[in-house]
Parts: sequence; C-alpha cells; structure tokens
Amino acid sequence: MSQSEHTSDGNAPGRVEAMYEYGYRKAGYGPDELVTDAHGNPISVTDAMMKAADAARQVTSTPHLCYYSPRIPGNTGSAIRLCAVTGSILHLVEPLGFNLRDTKLRRAGLDYHDMAHVVLHPDFDDLVRSMPDSRIIAFTAHATKLYTEVEYRPSDILLFGPEPGDIPDPMDIMAGPHVAEQVRLPMRPSLRSLNLTNCASIAIYEAWRQLGFAGGR
Repeated sequence: MSQSEHTSDGNAPGRVEAMYEYGYRKAGYGPDELVTDAHGNPISVTDAMMKAADAARQVTSTPHLCYYSPRIPGNTGSAIRLCAVTGSILHLVEPLGFNLRDTKLRRAGLDYHDMAHVVLHPDFDDLVRSMPDSRIIAFTAHATKLYTEVEYRPSDILLFGPEPGDIPDPMDIMAGPHVAEQVRLPMRPSLRSLNLTNCASIAIYEAWRQLGFAGGR
C-alpha cells in the first residue's frame, strides 16, 4: 500500500502517523482497517454499511442491486462503484465467498464507500422481509424473457446469483415464490456467460434509461 509519511508532535495523543491510500490512520490501529470516517478515523466495513430498514425507506431513482452469495471480491468492489455512480443501493446476501477486508474488494470499490450504500443480509429471507414493497427481478440464463421486456421501477431489486463455479445456480433463490420476474441477457449460444458486474451494469443502466436517468446529468 502506498503511503507518505506525515509528521506531527510525537507526544500528541491520537497523532497521525501516515497518510494511506484510504485516508489518515491514527497510531495504534492495525493495517487491516480499510475505510475511514469523515475525520480520518478507521472504521470497520460493516460499520460503513446501511441498515436494511433504512434501505427500505430510502427513495431511489434507480432499482436496487442484489448479489446473492458473491464469491469474487473484485466483482463486488466493481458493483460498489456502479452503485455509487448510478445511485443504486447494493444488497449483499451471505454467505460471501470472501472476507470484507479483501484487498481486491478494497481496490475495486471500497474507496467509494462514502458515495454508495451497501447493505449486508445474513440470508435471503432477511432481504425479502426487509424490502416488502419491492419486486424481485431475477437475472438468470434459465429465463425466456429478455431484460428489456420489463418496465422497471425504482423500488425493484435486480437479483444476481453467484459467479459460475463449483456451486450450482441456486434455483430455489432465482426461481422461488418471492421472484416476480425472471429475465436474461441475450448471448451467443456458444459462450457461457458475461462477467457478473458487466451484467449488472447493463441491467442497471437499462432500468435507469427507462426512468429518464433521474438524478443523473
């Protein structure tokens, strides 16, 4: 991690020792802290996240984005950036396939933590309970309807499953009774899939386009 030394009175309490990539750190804090508050004090990643009840009350111009059990930290970091620039709220449903202190997650998106709202749910039922007025639209290769055939609402939740791997697609989540629509992105039949956050970006921007890019410029 790049840093530049910052001098101060060695006897001053809570003195700043160095400037780091993600802000000032006070003496005595460990190197695993990733984000800081407005005053430069390190805080945990989960402390920086929005509570589920607050997300349900938040008025948005774009649909919410949900990653169910994401496994690749760089994809989630990129999703944080995506939500920062579009005004979406990102919901992460555990179990996650990485530690929230993962370096790749930090590099890809956590420097946007003060510009994006991220909610962590212990399980999928918690998401459903906390967002009772939202439609859940699942993006899955098993769907027949195209993602452009839906009229999106700002309160919608765009749901994406885990990245392809050893764990099968959780169809109890992607096709359960809580899902209002199943949609897919068209692809050439010889290819397997797009990157997760590439798919999410296409979906969020289509929804935002339908909503007149409200809140954008």
